[in-house]
Amino acid sequence: MKMRRTPLRLEAAVVAVICLTALGLARAAEETDQEKELKAAGEEYRRLELGVNEVTTPQITAILRDLGTFQPVPFDLIAQNDREANYSNRMQTALHFGSLVADGFMLTVAERPNDVHEIGKALIRQAKALGVGDRLTKRSKSLFDLSDKGDWVGMREELARTQGDVEQSMLDLRDEEMAHMISLGGWLRGFQLAARSCAKSYSPERSKILAQPDIIDYFLDRLGTLHPRLAKTEFATELTAALRDLRALTEQATEGVLTQEQIARASVIADHAVGIALGPVDPEGRLLKPRLP
Repeated sequence: MKMRRTPLRLEAAVVAVICLTALGLARAAEETDQEKELKAAGEEYRRLELGVNEVTTPQITAILRDLGTFQPVPFDLIAQNDREANYSNRMQTALHFGSLVADGFMLTVAERPNDVHEIGKALIRQAKALGVGDRLTKRSKSLFDLSDKGDWVGMREELARTQGDVEQSMLDLRDEEMAHMISLGGWLRGFQLAARSCAKSYSPERSKILAQPDIIDYFLDRLGTLHPRLAKTEFATELTAALRDLRALTEQATEGVLTQEQIARASVIADHAVGIALGPVDPEGRLLKPRLP
């Protein structure tokens, strides 16, 4: 049986199609690489535009990780942070979210699985209030799994990743103020917990972790960029004043070391600052006295 030969024109056409297809795929791959580069450049521009840089998240994450060096764990102070608190404003919701991440770090240090579970649930609630619940729901489920396995190092790493997740979510929403308030809440709560622990069991080495006025400078700058109406409220002005007091104290460190007396004072100022950040505020931004139990 004779095989029919494909006409030369058809062969040429097939070859042409194959070549064009290959060329198209190559161009598509090239365009994909270019798109990736443009996307990366765009993300970097957005991060710079929103003030997200190496001064913020990396150092905040580092100080949270450093909580592992602060013993004893101030359980009484952790218990004072209402995990089911609801705020009528996004600023305090963001600050509270950050504070819960810091609490979670310290609770993993103390290996308290039940409390870590509660922190995970609280993070989901606050994330939903901020409009980024889906991403944090997945993260919290992973946290629960690690808690069940007793993987404390993994839990700390997972909590650190929540900072990046929320930061990216805020970038996606172009919500600059809330991105910084989440970071401020985490750093301030971490500072408070560490200062309380260091005041009870002082060491010069650990005091160096707290003597970082450049971080406070950054957050003071961020508070200075709040919307004028919000910046003029008693809540914002008092929180700013407390951070300035803390900054002035940390600047007194000699070769980066704060004395035991300075640490004790820093603990008092941090308590005051957190009290403002997470305390009751009326719709006009006036500070309210907490209700007696």
